[in-house]
Amino acid sequence: MSERARFHLLAHTADIGLEATAPSREELFIAAARGLRAMLFGISPAEESLRLEVHLEAGNCAELLVAWLNEILCVSEMTRLVPAEFQIIHLDEYCLRAILTGEPFDPTRHVVERTAKAVTYHRLVVEERKTGWYARVYIDL
Repeated sequence: MSERARFHLLAHTADIGLEATAPSREELFIAAARGLRAMLFGISPAEESLRLEVHLEAGNCAELLVAWLNEILCVSEMTRLVPAEFQIIHLDEYCLRAILTGEPFDPTRHVVERTAKAVTYHRLVVEERKTGWYARVYIDL
């Protein structure tokens, strides 16, 4: 991933916002996933001992980003997985195929920074700009 791909968290009442920027749509989805991971687990280390392939479809790119982040949130919650890394295999306007790696939550190694209910459509933006791709999503806490 290029050094220009980045994220930062946005404060919001009962929610937290996540903005991500990147040179490409694929890197944008990875930057947003890394932002969600940081929001949930801070800087907790995670090994790539487990691998999960994800296939998602949506009506447009913005909906696909919400589905992607909700999938990561769901997998983390349901299987107690701490994500380590994200790899995009295929991404277009309507479909995503990706690899999510990580390891089971271990309270001696991992910290839960905050819990989240869902990634929402509130103030959702995904767009290509002159400088690259930009996304903003809010997560319901």
